[in-house]
Amino acid sequence: MERVSRRTFLQLAMTITAGLFVALWNKLAQNQLKQDEQRTRIFPFNKNKTVIFADNFIIINQEDSTTVLSAHCTHLGCKINETENGKLICPCHGSEYDLSGNVLKGPAYKSLPQLQARISDDGNQIEIQG
Repeated sequence: MERVSRRTFLQLAMTITAGLFVALWNKLAQNQLKQDEQRTRIFPFNKNKTVIFADNFIIINQEDSTTVLSAHCTHLGCKINETENGKLICPCHGSEYDLSGNVLKGPAYKSLPQLQARISDDGNQIEIQG
């Protein structure tokens, strides 16, 4: 039977520890995202503004329709909080999205998720599920 060197053993132990840490971190992050998806939030609504940044959401008003997108870039999850020339810009790595959430420029390659929303009867609030 071959003996394992101390260096090999320590490398293996560190790799396993790092793997367990990453798995645990991923599980905790997924649980937090699930909890966030289940919450309903209410924000003031101004139908005269084309783009409204509200917490973790981007509210887009175009012609007689309102769309709500996640404000988290699909590349690494940075919070999108600015527009430029009718495009949503990620401040971290420069990904660009159109106002429908479709990727115009990477490094992101997935569109922004669209969320369910309802505008109040008086038109002053928007209720966002997610």
